[in-house]
Amino acid sequence: MNRILVFSILILLGFTLLAQNDYPPIVTDRPNQTESAITVPHKTLQIESGFHFSWRDKEGVETRELGFNSALLRWGVLKRLEIRLGAAYAGFEQTDAFTEEKTTLNGLAPVSVGFKWNMLEGDGPIPTLAFLTAIDIPALASDDFNDGNVLQKILLSGSWVLSNTFSLGMNFGTIADWKQSDFTTLYSVSLGVSLAKWLGAFVEYYGFAPAGEYSDQRINGGFTFPVRNNLQLDIYGGTGVSINSPNAFAGLGFAWRIPG
Repeated sequence: MNRILVFSILILLGFTLLAQNDYPPIVTDRPNQTESAITVPHKTLQIESGFHFSWRDKEGVETRELGFNSALLRWGVLKRLEIRLGAAYAGFEQTDAFTEEKTTLNGLAPVSVGFKWNMLEGDGPIPTLAFLTAIDIPALASDDFNDGNVLQKILLSGSWVLSNTFSLGMNFGTIADWKQSDFTTLYSVSLGVSLAKWLGAFVEYYGFAPAGEYSDQRINGGFTFPVRNNLQLDIYGGTGVSINSPNAFAGLGFAWRIPG
């Protein structure tokens, strides 16, 4: 029975890979923080998933955060419109060196639901533009991560193809906490480089600026490995550059597009 199951999966995967020849190369919203202005093709499902780790040690308080299995599902409902479903199993550990008090949280982070609309297809100096929004649903979270706050991300994404080698992406928007009436400004800029047919790279600067608090600014970089037209692997790492940022963070993952 196990052999039949494995054989069936391999056959399905083979048909999936062959069918993707009719589609453009995969464009993902990972591993960088800058959301692409490109939507997934009509009637295709794109799965983007990975693992990430961050570490912070400030004033004797050490914090470690883990994303064991973050996943984003993107479905092309129309030619330039996709719906999105995000979920992650997360871990949080904080230790105070002075009091030796330790806080540990584990469980499902709030599920997010949203969409991305490609408003404008760019050409030359004219950017490709997209509007993206997603709402966290605290009820669909483990008790450790359910604070009752409804967060909504509202984002404008722009991208430019500078040449056959370089591309540029920018994001600007906000995370709105409707329960607390708080707003956090989001911003990012990412430079992509095509090093070879099977290898891409990026460098990125991004940040979060909560109202009335210190901003969290970071730089990171990484590599992407297009295995197939519809399959990509990635790895990244970076560091914080402000007082309210992690010391270091890293991650790896994949993206897989399945035709409808």
